[in-house]
Amino acid sequence: MALVLPLAPLEPAARGVPGHDRWHPDIPAAAEVITGGSVRMDCPARVPGAEPVLCGPLVVVGAEPGDVIVVDVLGMGRADGRSARGGHPGLVGCAPDADTLRRAGVVPGGPAEGALLGRVAAEALRSESLGRRIASCGIAPLPAGSRILLPVHVRGAKLSVGDLHFPEPGAPDCRRASAPGWIDLRVHLTRQGVTRFRVTGPMLMPSPD
Repeated sequence: MALVLPLAPLEPAARGVPGHDRWHPDIPAAAEVITGGSVRMDCPARVPGAEPVLCGPLVVVGAEPGDVIVVDVLGMGRADGRSARGGHPGLVGCAPDADTLRRAGVVPGGPAEGALLGRVAAEALRSESLGRRIASCGIAPLPAGSRILLPVHVRGAKLSVGDLHFPEPGAPDCRRASAPGWIDLRVHLTRQGVTRFRVTGPMLMPSPD
C-alpha cells in the first residue's frame, strides 16, 4: 500500500499549503491511486480549537466530473500501529468544484503567477464546513467494512479523509477528541455514476457489524 503523509498540524500560516484543513480543487495532490487500488493514509489528531486536518488529496487516476468513486474502509488503527475495529473517520469527501464554492459565497478566480496558495487560502472552504455535510460521527460512523459512494466534481476526484476517532467499545457516539492514526481504503471508479445510478450526493453505507 502507498503511504500518504498529511501536512503537519502547524499554525495555518506556517503550513506549506494553506491547510490541508481546507476543501478546494486546486490544493495539490499528495498521491494517486488507480481504480481497485488500496492506500494507507496516516492522519494527525485535531488540534484543540482548530479545524480538522485532512489527509490527501488523493487523485483517483482517470476520474472525471460525473463519475462516482466507491470507497471501502478496509481497516483503521492508532498511531502505534494497533488496529482499532471501532475506529472511524469524522470527515471524508472529494474536492468541491467552482459551483460549490460559489454556493458557499466564494467567487473563484484564475490562478495568478506566484499567488496560487494565497488564492486557495482565500477561496477554500474550511474542512468542517463542507466535510460535516459529507460524513461525520453524528451522521454515521464508518468503521472497517463500511462503504462510501462519492460523486466526483473535479478531475482526479481529489479524495481526502481525516479527523479519526477511536470510541470506547459500546460507546453510542464519538464525543471524545480525535486521535492520530491510520486508515486503509480501497477505491473503485464508476464511470458516469452520477447519471447511470443517480448518485447525486454522498451515500454512506456503514458496516453491518
